[in-house]
Amino acid sequence: MKRKFAVAALIICSACSSTADFRPDEAEIAKLERKLSAVHCVGNLDLWQRAYVRKESISENEAGMFDRRMIEFTLQKADGKAVVSGRKSMKQYEDWAIAGGCQEPDCLFGGYVIPTDELILECEAPPAP
Repeated sequence: MKRKFAVAALIICSACSSTADFRPDEAEIAKLERKLSAVHCVGNLDLWQRAYVRKESISENEAGMFDRRMIEFTLQKADGKAVVSGRKSMKQYEDWAIAGGCQEPDCLFGGYVIPTDELILECEAPPAP
């Protein structure tokens, strides 16, 4: 019985990785950044501070685990002072969040579903022609 439970647990969390594995790999980020730069409200990535993490599991029995199928991201408009452009270096998962009440259009939040190559990002409508 215990063996069946262990096998089921492994199958359920087959897409999860450990707490040390919250950072997406370089190839995943490069693919995501190509999609982001094509979005009208993002454009030139050199104008943004960017942070990327794997989606944290919401299941109680997978606390501290991360889903390798999804990347969450935050983008904050760089001001050259407190917020510098480029990728934000993170030592722990909690470092990826934007502090304070930053809102669109200066801050954008979203996700990227790796298996389906789907970008999840809602941002303001493009300017009228």
